Amino acid sequence: MSLSRFFRDVMNKVFAYSNYELVNTVITLFQLRRLRYWAFEEVLKSMNKCEGYLLDLGAGDGSMTRFILNNGLRHRPVIMLDPAVNGLRLRGDLHSVVVDRVVGVGEYLPFKQGTMCVVYTSFALRQFNNKVLALLEARRVLRRGGSLIILEFWRPDSPLAYAVLLFYLIFALPLLVSIVAPREVRDYMAMRITVRNIGGHSWLRSLVNHTVGEIVTYRAYLRIFLLIRAVRS
Repeated sequence: MSLSRFFRDVMNKVFAYSNYELVNTVITLFQLRRLRYWAFEEVLKSMNKCEGYLLDLGAGDGSMTRFILNNGLRHRPVIMLDPAVNGLRLRGDLHSVVVDRVVGVGEYLPFKQGTMCVVYTSFALRQFNNKVLALLEARRVLRRGGSLIILEFWRPDSPLAYAVLLFYLIFALPLLVSIVAPREVRDYMAMRITVRNIGGHSWLRSLVNHTVGEIVTYRAYLRIFLLIRAVRS
């Protein structure tokens, strides 16, 4: 089973009975709103000189899109794409005038070349089976000068920081999830799979630079969370 299919099945189960927002707030040590606001600022910067669609890549239940809309950005068409149907179904409260929901995977985007002004992905890139292909697809659908924005929980460069992260994923995270969502402990423990066999922050930065374009924004927090904005060359 591919990584993408595995996580599609996991996330379908999570979305079926989860308080997804509460769990994510807790396991990000209550930093989720701050991180999303960073990404929202980059979305605004990306729209100054670009007209077109916004694509929420790996949208899940649409939490990032909802954050963007609730902060006043309601005049641009947004497409949410995710392989997990149950997540997309949860966001019936989003503004249907500007939001379309598409079932699909990041490695094979069902959109024409150069149709997107901004592609943003929030805590989803780790779960893609082929990250290189997903980034190339993001570049393909972006207009020249459009931006890819990545908000992620990623493997740190430092071996010591990586050891701390593994300790958190193996011991602390299950404890936190067991408090707020005890039925989902096994599903969330799968997060540690996503940090195996990937490079650190510097590896991802190099990959984005070579597949998409120049990185104009890079921010890191707690050596784990990162925000990248790259402009399509």
